[in-house]
Amino acid sequence: MRLGCGGSRAVVDCPAPLKESGLTHPAPSTDSYVYKRLRHLGLEQALALKTAAVVKVHSFEAGSVIWAKGSEVQSWQYIVDGLVAAAIPTTNSQSTPISIYGKGSWFGEQPIINRKPSYAEYVCLVDTEVLALPATHFDQLFVDDAGFARHVAKLMAWRVQKTSETLMLMKLGNPCLRTVMGLAQFAEALAYRSDRPPTIPFGVGVEIPIPQTTLASLCGVSRTLFSEYVQQLAAASWLKISYSKLEILQISAWLGFASRQRERNFSNLNPSVAELLAELQSCDHTQ
Repeated sequence: MRLGCGGSRAVVDCPAPLKESGLTHPAPSTDSYVYKRLRHLGLEQALALKTAAVVKVHSFEAGSVIWAKGSEVQSWQYIVDGLVAAAIPTTNSQSTPISIYGKGSWFGEQPIINRKPSYAEYVCLVDTEVLALPATHFDQLFVDDAGFARHVAKLMAWRVQKTSETLMLMKLGNPCLRTVMGLAQFAEALAYRSDRPPTIPFGVGVEIPIPQTTLASLCGVSRTLFSEYVQQLAAASWLKISYSKLEILQISAWLGFASRQRERNFSNLNPSVAELLAELQSCDHTQ
């Protein structure tokens, strides 16, 4: 993806090994942030403490590429703060995001398990901080710990199907569908839907911390068309426009919309804006 947060700035490719932040790494304890994240994966206390000792902290600037398409994925990563898009090349030298990961999400398990290069380019949409569990330790946990293996297998199976469906919608859908579905992906990521149910109350709005120019490029539409669709979504109270940023309103409806679109087997890839607004309305269970 040739995008930074300004829309035209070139991304920064980060060579392996990734740059570690300046944070110190005290001996892991049962009160540590890393330990608690590992316990959520089902690891027993002793194994979580042992594993926490090998986890590294990495920091990236907006626009940095964590893994290029075709590169070796050397660690399973957890987003402490930030947004990461997994994107694949489509047409006109553009890339289409097929997954967006937000704070609280692990990512990168598929190429590690399949022992294949990265199928996508992973790029930071904003300044991002991650925890990195080396791939060798991930492999060992996957073999030795049944609870961890079940967690990762379920996560990967769900994501593979979701990614395939999203790719078809974003690649074959018309501009307004790509715009609304693209925004719905951010709603999912910001509601922590990447690997578990949302933790943001359904009635609360969330701001997308990315300029509209970049969002338009990510959705694969012109800035003019993007603005036209955004204005109509805002007029219907699905978005709030604030300077160059957007706030997504009624999170539950956006999550329902994304799920429903993926389940429809691509029966309508050329909807009108009016049809998409009606679809969002039908997914709003707060009224």
